[in-house]
Parts: sequence; C-alpha cells; structure tokens
Amino acid sequence: MEEITTKYEEVIIELQSVNFIYNKGKDNAYQALYDINLKIKKNDFLIIFGPSGCGKSSLLNVISGLEYPDEGEVFVLDKKRSEMTKKDQVQFHRKTIGMIFQAYNLIPTLNVLDNVAIPQIFINKRKKEREARAMELLDKFGIKEYAERIPTELSGGQQQRIGIARTLINDQPIILADEPVGNLDSKSATNVMHILNRLNTEENKTIIMVSHNPENIIWGNHIIYMKDGRIEKEEFRDIKGDITEVNKMKQQDITDIEALLRNFQGLTKEQIRMMIAPMKAKILARAAIFDLEEDQHKKLEDGIRQRILNTINPKEFFDILDRPEERGGVELNARTAHKISEKVEEIIKIARISGDREKFSDDERASIVSKYISNQDGVSIQPDKFNNLRVLIKNRLNSEINRKEFSELLDKDKEDGGAGLNKQTAKKIAKHIDLILMISYGMT
Repeated sequence: MEEITTKYEEVIIELQSVNFIYNKGKDNAYQALYDINLKIKKNDFLIIFGPSGCGKSSLLNVISGLEYPDEGEVFVLDKKRSEMTKKDQVQFHRKTIGMIFQAYNLIPTLNVLDNVAIPQIFINKRKKEREARAMELLDKFGIKEYAERIPTELSGGQQQRIGIARTLINDQPIILADEPVGNLDSKSATNVMHILNRLNTEENKTIIMVSHNPENIIWGNHIIYMKDGRIEKEEFRDIKGDITEVNKMKQQDITDIEALLRNFQGLTKEQIRMMIAPMKAKILARAAIFDLEEDQHKKLEDGIRQRILNTINPKEFFDILDRPEERGGVELNARTAHKISEKVEEIIKIARISGDREKFSDDERASIVSKYISNQDGVSIQPDKFNNLRVLIKNRLNSEINRKEFSELLDKDKEDGGAGLNKQTAKKIAKHIDLILMISYGMT
C-alpha cells in the first residue's frame, strides 16, 4: 500500500493480522474482528466509523489492551504487547493510554475535583500535587467553578469534560475515545469535539475515536470504515483536506494470498488449489455483491468455493443463490441471483482463460482479458491506448512485471512505455487484474 504522509511519520500503533473472538470455544462464540491490519501514526486523529455491531469498540479494546487478540500482534510504541508481563501491561497502559467513554464513568460519591485527580493516586502523586493538576485541567475546560460539586449536579456536556480532564491528568500521549459524544446534545457534542481537536492539533495527542455518526468524520485526518468486523476502506486527509482512499479489504486480500503462496512451497498444485479456494471464494463474493447479511454471505462464499473447485455446475450454483435460507440457500430474488451468477461465471471463465497457456497463446490471453476489462463499469479505454494496455496485461499475466510496476505503467505516458490512462481508470484496471490473477491460480 502506498504510504500516506500525515503530520508525523512515526507509527506508534500497529495491528498485524488481528483476529478476535468472544467466548472462544463456547456455543455462543462470536468473531468480532477479522484479519485487521492497521497502522496509526503519531498525531493522527483517527475515526473508527461504522454501524452498531461492526466491531468498532472491539477494535478499540484490542488497541487499548483491554482485550487480547486470538491471532495476530499488537505493537504500541514499538512494544509487542504479547511479550509484556501483566504488571508491565498495567504500567504501560497507565503511562501511555487515556480513555474516554460514552458513559462518563464518574464516581457519584466524589466531587468533581476528586474525580479528576483520582488517576494520580495510582502513580503515587501527593494530594497537593494531584489537586493542583486537577484544578489546572478544570480551569482549562471551563469547569473550575464546579470543583466541589458532585457530578450528578452537572449537565452531560460538563460531565464529559470532567471525564476528559480525568483522562488527561497523567498526560498520556494516546487518547482513546469510545463514542464520547454519543449521549450529548448537538451543542455539547460540538464543544467536546473542539476540545479533542485542540488536544490533537495543539498538544500533539494521538486521538483514536469510535463513532457511528457520519457528522464526526470531518474531525479526523485518518478514517477507517468498518463492516462485519472488517476494515472495508481507509481514508487519509492531508492539510488541504484532500482525501486519499484505500480499499483496505481488497489490498488485504491480495497481501494474504501472496503470503499464503510463499508458504506453500513443497505442496502440489492440487493441494494449494484446495487450500486457497475458501479465500478466493471470499474475494469473489465481495466483488459480486456487498449488501448481504453475514449468514447470506457465508452461504454465497460456500457456493462460489464449490463453483471454483467445479464440484457444482452453473445451474446448481444459481439454485443455491435462489433457494430459501431455511433450505440452505442465499434466498436472493431471481433477478439478483441471475446477476450475481452471471458475474461469477464471467470472472471464473476469464480467470480460467488467463491461466490456460496450453489452449491459448500469450497474445490471445492478453487480448481476451483486455477486452473483458475494457467492458467493465467505469473503465473507458480509447482505441489508441488499447494496444499499450494489452501489452502491459500480457506482461502482468506472464509475471514479467509485478503489481506495483503494472499499476505505475498504467498511469505513465505512452512515450514512457505506459498506457497513458488517467489515475482512476488505472486503479480500476489494476484491481480487476488482481482479482483475475487470484481466482485463476490453480485452475489449470
């Protein structure tokens, strides 16, 4: 993935292939996170956005250390969390990470001053020192006059500012916020967001915030969109406000399958074909349709896996799409089932041709794939550029150029050996070729 420049280049949090399952091994086991790969840089204002139940809070909990991944690694400030002792974890969390919650979690029997000061007890600060620091923060957030009151006497917005002050009292560099404005009216919510923004821009705090409200996206310079426990895409906003978008799921799929193939040395082609079929089915299912429930997606993926392995024919695959859920089908309407079936069959056909060197010459394979791609939605190839595209596709199918070189050449001028396409068209073509190559592996 192309590196995107943020205010600072230092990666302070990294998640590598993280999977997380609640109640693992039990009847009510539920996988909340799937293959999460994420880099967070110093001074990012990261928004984790998505609907309820998509895994946002689970991701935040794994980042914070409140939950531990079942697979994968979490690095914070170059420290591998799995290698830290429990005592180290507690000390590290206390010094590094502050947390703000949707529920303010204030202690109702303590006054505002003591609520803010309490974290400093655990780092052995004297009463005078911790009260002075707490008053400084209360003054900063405009609530100093309420220091002796109990929290329930104050408004929701004021209570959240108390929560933020408490979070900041130990001056941790990383602030995690789980729906911090979810219980607030619009005016109070805006005030809290301004506070978080100042902490990010003026005090160089790294903010990681969970939200289901699209209005909050504008505050972030790094946004990830989650669905069903996966990162669907990432956006990076530069100082000018320009957005660079990365389709995370497809990038991740490509990385995963390349890593798998590197580890399959010594296995037969048939063994590899069987082992990677489920991954290919998942990739092709996403390419075919997105708007399905989780159970429907699983059944669609299983049907595609069988179709890729050729254990069912096209009619049987269509029947799976059309069949009611209680009979093991996906239960799509007939029109949608036909559309998906046709798309899957078309991609499988092109994938088979692209890898069949016995039946088709290099030029024939390149021409067929080029014509297929030029007919896809959003791809427009001028006649004078088609031949250059065909040559590049031929080189890519023959592994004479890698993914990065192929993508760069699509965007280069013809005089420099490229296809002379605009950037958006080049990106779409590169994605289509990636999909074809992944599906074609082991088919012939």
